[in-house]
Amino acid sequence: MSTVSTSVLYSIAPSAVADTQVKIAKLTAETSSGKISDPVSALGSQYGLYRTLQAKSSSLTNTINANSIVLNKIKASTTSLTAIYSDAETLSNALLSAKSTGDVSALATQAKGMLESLITSLNTSTGGAYVFGGSNTTVAPLNDYSDAGQAATASAFYAAFGMTQSDSSASSITASDMTSFLSGDYATLFDDTSWSSNWSNASSTRGTARISEGQTVTTSVSANEEAFRQLAEAYTMISDLGLDNLNSTTQQTVIAAALEKVNSAMAGIDGMQTTLGVSQSQITSTNDRLTTEKALVDNWSSELGDADPTEASAKLAQLETLLDTSYTLTNRIYSLSLVNYLSV
Repeated sequence: MSTVSTSVLYSIAPSAVADTQVKIAKLTAETSSGKISDPVSALGSQYGLYRTLQAKSSSLTNTINANSIVLNKIKASTTSLTAIYSDAETLSNALLSAKSTGDVSALATQAKGMLESLITSLNTSTGGAYVFGGSNTTVAPLNDYSDAGQAATASAFYAAFGMTQSDSSASSITASDMTSFLSGDYATLFDDTSWSSNWSNASSTRGTARISEGQTVTTSVSANEEAFRQLAEAYTMISDLGLDNLNSTTQQTVIAAALEKVNSAMAGIDGMQTTLGVSQSQITSTNDRLTTEKALVDNWSSELGDADPTEASAKLAQLETLLDTSYTLTNRIYSLSLVNYLSV
């Protein structure tokens, strides 16, 4: 019959307790997180697949989130475009009315307010980025008219007619002279060079984003688009060329020129809205598809890496019982002493 010394028992007991405590810690983590605590050991050869699925899920999440940010940018752009189009349509109707009635009394004030609204709308930002800035999203795309545009307009008017816009002598400006001015020096104020110098800080590059593998969409338009310049040209034409001081024939020349610019701009804005609407639809559709794909990947990953909560709880209860038993046995082992078995 073999015997075991108390020193051996002393060394076995703490080891058994420590081993049980480690197992309890793992099972506690599994019941809390719902995930296998040691997937490397538990999954074996399938661990590589598990890690690949996790990485794919993370990548899909990042793409979906990035697309949602782009979608918000497009929505901000389309909201501004809707407001800009509405103002243009309102002025178009007012110009048609003035063309018919000859009443221009309210046009200058109306156009001045619309020019200010145009600038405000094109300086829209979301998430800290200016949506009409092109590739330059950190600076407000348009300057206030008073910064440089107003002085340039006044200078061009004076150079052409030898008087200011508020001069009562402006009534002597002929329709022919005004037509030449509007198609010449005044139009130059809104060409690429002058627009960049006096009005715009934007780049002319439209924003784009890759919303999925091999799929890129337009995400924004630039404040430098021709339609916006045409509106600025028309609004300035009506508000800052001394319309009220011109004779009626010349007034009609200005109104006709402004109306042509406004209507052309409305067509351009309609095209932008269509482009961004298509992009919005594509992003929404792509995110729906990616969300479905992520659900499938996550489900597969869960089948590999999720712990069985019922099984984990049962094992945890067993180990906790075993640990209590181990503590009891340990106390008994430590209380063993040869003295207890010697006759006094």
